[in-house]
Amino acid sequence: MMKASAIPHSSSRRFQVRDISARYGWPTFDLVFHDAESSVVRYSEAIWDSEAQALVEAERLEASHACPVHWEAS
Repeated sequence: MMKASAIPHSSSRRFQVRDISARYGWPTFDLVFHDAESSVVRYSEAIWDSEAQALVEAERLEASHACPVHWEAS
């Protein structure tokens, strides 16, 4: 999978926004889930056209203690 920049991961946040704009040629962001239980990193199926929109979703998922194990893992 193509590496892209992401908001730095802190130990207290399981979700972060990743900038994958280079892949698409326009502003594009997805989410990265640090799945400590499975020791993998997972990538969201959804994409957003602004970092702010993706960050809202990351914060919502963090607050709900979501564990999207169906996302693609690496």
